[in-house]
Amino acid sequence: MDKEQMEPRRRRRTQVEVQQLLAEFLRRQNTLLILLTLASSVLWWWPVCIEPNIDLPGWLPLIFVAIWMVFATILSGGHWLRLLGACAVGNFVGLVALAIWWPTDPIARPFLPVAIPIATVAAMIVSLMAGLTVRKISVSNSSLRRVIWVALMCCFVLELSTIAATPRLVAHKVRANDRVAIKRFIALKEAVEQTMAQPGGAQLSCNGSILKRSYLGPTFTETDWQRIAGNYVMQGGYVFMVYCHETGGYTIDTHPARIKGDGTLQLCTDESRKIGCGEKWNGSRHACMSCEGAPTNARTSTPQ
Repeated sequence: MDKEQMEPRRRRRTQVEVQQLLAEFLRRQNTLLILLTLASSVLWWWPVCIEPNIDLPGWLPLIFVAIWMVFATILSGGHWLRLLGACAVGNFVGLVALAIWWPTDPIARPFLPVAIPIATVAAMIVSLMAGLTVRKISVSNSSLRRVIWVALMCCFVLELSTIAATPRLVAHKVRANDRVAIKRFIALKEAVEQTMAQPGGAQLSCNGSILKRSYLGPTFTETDWQRIAGNYVMQGGYVFMVYCHETGGYTIDTHPARIKGDGTLQLCTDESRKIGCGEKWNGSRHACMSCEGAPTNARTSTPQ
């Protein structure tokens, strides 16, 4: 057989080998894509749901679902249904893991059997819509595919880094909340003391609008001032309340909305003007406990 006859055969064999290598490469890429989708979907809800957290909005994971599925579907070469399945499984596993491993609000825990399926279905709907939108888009340009892969990996790294950084970010938030809460508490204490010193002060102290006139600390909203005498209001991760109908005077109570998640201080004061470490019903009134008599988790260094 002469060289002219062998050359076309060699070319065809080379083309077949190249096609086989390309198919194997794409198969491995798709496997990696499915595994990454599974791993990423497990983590989507963690930055939002772990306790304590940095109060990211609850809809943020759905944005990540949409972005991830758009990029992954474009790279999948038509295998987007496998990605949809990996996304559903990963979401469910991640939410169940959160419910088991991380402590949650005792009020919220009874709702977990309902919240987990709802969150999983919501993620499935978003991923389905994203996949359907771009399922016919295919990118063959190697440079553009690399760019999409880089974008996908950046999303994955962002998830991991957010989870890893959450404890430090929470600690920073708690320190900031503590500083502002002390300022609010001291200013509210002084406002109530000045109001109580006026004629008819016991009644005036139950009027938030009058308390506001003597208040010089970090702001409360108008709604807060309407409610603060007799109801807890929340600002900066702390709740504040003036008990103005107490026997012989009043009690001001301040504590974090979530212990360790929003703050570490539990502060109170009453007509004695002494600062204590938490309010407690003693059978006749809401009393301010001294720091020596407060539970261990309520003790804190009181502001001077």
